[in-house]
Formats: sequence, structure tokens, C-alpha cells
Amino acid sequence: MSTVNNFILAVCTTANDSVGGSGPIFFCQDDEDLQKTSLYLEKILDAMAHEIRPGTMILVKH
Repeated sequence: MSTVNNFILAVCTTANDSVGGSGPIFFCQDDEDLQKTSLYLEKILDAMAHEIRPGTMILVKH
């Protein structure tokens, strides 16, 4: 069985104009929404959320 490790699974952001790509992107209304969405996705995807800059989080499977 193969596993996926060390890949960006999703991006959560409040900066709608500075994120793009082919992966799942969750656009959040404010910092509170960003934190809540990231936390839910961490649990659902069994991943870790990392803030790469203010207003943008990536979810990575380690």
C-alpha cells in the first residue's frame, strides 16, 4: 500500500488575490474563519496546519 507524505493537501487563506494553483484552496472571510477552517481540515485530513504568512495556512501530511 502506498502512502502520501509531505505533500500540501490544502491551502486556507484570507488573501483571495495572492493564492492560486490546482490544489484545494479555502477562501476564508477573516482570521477567525481561517483558524476554524484550518482546525477542521487538520482533523478531517489527519494533517498539520502551518502558517506560512499572516492570513495563509497550508495543510501538510507528515
